[in-house]
Amino acid sequence: MLAIDLGLSVRWSDRNMGANTPTDAGELYAWAEILPKVNYTWENYLDWLESGPYGPYKETHFRRIIHKISSFDDALTIKHGEMWRIPTADEFEELITKCRWIPTKENNVSGYRIYGANGNSIFLPICGESVGFLNYWSSTRMNSPQHAKNLETYTGKPRVVYRARFYGFCLRGVSEKGDNILI
Repeated sequence: MLAIDLGLSVRWSDRNMGANTPTDAGELYAWAEILPKVNYTWENYLDWLESGPYGPYKETHFRRIIHKISSFDDALTIKHGEMWRIPTADEFEELITKCRWIPTKENNVSGYRIYGANGNSIFLPICGESVGFLNYWSSTRMNSPQHAKNLETYTGKPRVVYRARFYGFCLRGVSEKGDNILI
């Protein structure tokens, strides 16, 4: 992975977790899980313990109380080392507000070319369990324990929203250190 400087507070990876190229979608992960899987449900979510009448909505419905993904819950840190981590919701907001997003198709893959003010860019491919738009997990959980924040483009524009933690979404790494270091 290359750490791309978009002129923001962190550098962004040039590709998704598990991707061989910048246009590959890579692997899907549930929030705070470190391994991809085939199906994503509450029943096979690692931290799900039990549900109330309306689903898992209390802290006691989960094995662990997690408010933010730490290095031991971060698939990017575990696989690629301390240099890489899952971005926060605030870092996604910065990517949305301080960069130019152009819908495009590259190597027959739909997604967004995102340009920083310095002219550097990254490509975010369409990926996640939702067909036709992109979904990327942030490391930030909502106040309600069953939801975490994610980047999506369901409305055609990028925004940070929240979804149930069991969904399979893509991961894109950020780095605070290094300058275009290949690992």
